[in-house]
Amino acid sequence: MTSVVTSASDRRGAVFLDRDNTLNVDHGYTWRVEDFAWMPGAPEALASWHRAGIACFIVTNQGGIGKGLYSADQMQAFNAHLCAEAARAGGHITDIAFCPHHPDAITDALRTPSPCRKPEPGMILDLAERWNIDLAASVMIGDRDSDVAAGRAAGCHAYLFDGSDLAALADDVMARHFADREAAANA
Repeated sequence: MTSVVTSASDRRGAVFLDRDNTLNVDHGYTWRVEDFAWMPGAPEALASWHRAGIACFIVTNQGGIGKGLYSADQMQAFNAHLCAEAARAGGHITDIAFCPHHPDAITDALRTPSPCRKPEPGMILDLAERWNIDLAASVMIGDRDSDVAAGRAAGCHAYLFDGSDLAALADDVMARHFADREAAANA
């Protein structure tokens, strides 16, 4: 997926989200479509951001690929299902970045340190460049300190999700960082 960049003034903020235990319930290296289940408030949060015209991106460490627990194709099938369920709920995932590297990977190539593995900001930086995103006007949300660290390292506002209700956190994020877009969406 690519975007057409017309000028720096067209840059807008976005929401970057971790996947497991932020959007979907994590069963431990979750990759089977039949294991998909939303975290509380996740579909409502995605729908709220979509109504306000805020692009949502997933940035997810997928070390299970590196560890040989599942393939990139199996992860992509899970992601496609998540995106379809998001659309069914009125939301939209603009793009997904994943990092297959893990310190315990079965191949040397995926065992090496990587700028894409959170807490490093590589996935966020790559998506921001590809989609012309203003990182200073963006938010990263995840359930781990490494998610928050990646967001901050990329220059985003960052929030640690406690697993209780993503829609409530989305309301707070909208009020703090996207109030103008929420007002325009509700006009």
